[in-house]
Amino acid sequence: MRNLICVLAATIILFACKAKRPNDIIEPDKMQKILYDIHVVDGYISTLPTPDTTKKVAAGYYRGIYKKFGIDSSKFANSMKYYYTHPADLDKIYKNISRTLEKRKRAMEKADSISKSKVKVLPAVK
Repeated sequence: MRNLICVLAATIILFACKAKRPNDIIEPDKMQKILYDIHVVDGYISTLPTPDTTKKVAAGYYRGIYKKFGIDSSKFANSMKYYYTHPADLDKIYKNISRTLEKRKRAMEKADSISKSKVKVLPAVK
């Protein structure tokens, strides 16, 4: 009986010590969507020719993303700090983002190939 109590106590302590995500940290599924949007914006911004334009455009897009998800820049920054200290969680998020980007890429390639097959080349007019 005494051994059973010790085993139960050890089990309870083990599960009670499991680190839980603080309430002010963005949940992983929501964080994944936010990071996806941010990286898509970053990809677009990297194509802009002038740095001044880039800063202005980026700020507007980031504000839009924060508004879309009902967060602010400090909550995002605090959440990123948390995920940086929990690399397994961040790795899982980025693997999901990578899969999503790959699916979108394949869908766009398929749409491009369909549209290219429908384009007719007209003979040159003399």
